[in-house]
Amino acid sequence: MPNHLNDKPRSWRTATVSAGLSWLMKLLMIGLLPYELYFGQFLFAAATIAAIILSLIPSILQRNYRMTLPFELDLLVTLSLFLHTFLGEGMDFYQRIWVWDIILHFYGTGVIALLGFITVYTLHYTGKLRLTIPLIGFFSFVFSMAVGGLWEIGEFTIDKAFSRHTQDGLDDTMLDMISDMIGGTFVAALGMIYVRYSRPEARKRLARPLGEVFGAAARIDRLKRKMTGRADR
Repeated sequence: MPNHLNDKPRSWRTATVSAGLSWLMKLLMIGLLPYELYFGQFLFAAATIAAIILSLIPSILQRNYRMTLPFELDLLVTLSLFLHTFLGEGMDFYQRIWVWDIILHFYGTGVIALLGFITVYTLHYTGKLRLTIPLIGFFSFVFSMAVGGLWEIGEFTIDKAFSRHTQDGLDDTMLDMISDMIGGTFVAALGMIYVRYSRPEARKRLARPLGEVFGAAARIDRLKRKMTGRADR
C-alpha cells in the first residue's frame, strides 16, 4: 500500500529535517564541481559526480517506487559521500586530520553494513528467506567487509592507473581494513539487538517537517500576509 505521506502536496514544509540536510549536502557537492574543473582535477570531479549520483539513489527509490526507507538511509548515505568528497578531498581533511581516513572507514563501513542488514532483514521479514539472528548479523558483517575490500582494490587500481597516492603502503591498507571490521561488527551487533528486542513502531526518525522547525512556516505566512497587505494599500 502506498505511503499516505506520498499523497500530500510536496513542498519544503512537508519535507523532513533529514531530507533537508541530505539535499543541502548534495548541493554543496554540486557546488564543488566548478572548483575541481577550473583547477583541472578531472578525476576528482568524476568521483564527485559519481558520489552525487549514488546519493540520489535512495531518494529516487523512495519517490518512484513508493518505498519507505528505514533508518533515514538517504541521510546516512549522503553524509558518508559528503564527508569523503567535500570535506575529505575538497577541503583536504585527509591531509589535515590524520584520523579522518580511519573515521570515514569506520562510518562508511557501518553504512554499508546497515545496507546489508536492511536487505537481509527485509528478506527475512517478508518470508523470502529465513535466517537466525546470528546469521543476519554475520551476513551484515561479511557484506560490509566485502565492500571494504573492493574499495581497497579500487584505490590500488586508481593509484596504479593515474599515479595517485590514495594508499600509503600496507600499514595504511590494514588500518583501513581494521576500521572496516570494527564498523561492520558494531552495526551487525546493533542489527541483531534490533531484531531481537525492538518494535517497529518504536523507531525514532528525523521525521519532523521542516515547516515546523522554529515555527518557520508560520513566520513565513505572517510575512507574506504583511507584504500582501502593504501591496494592497
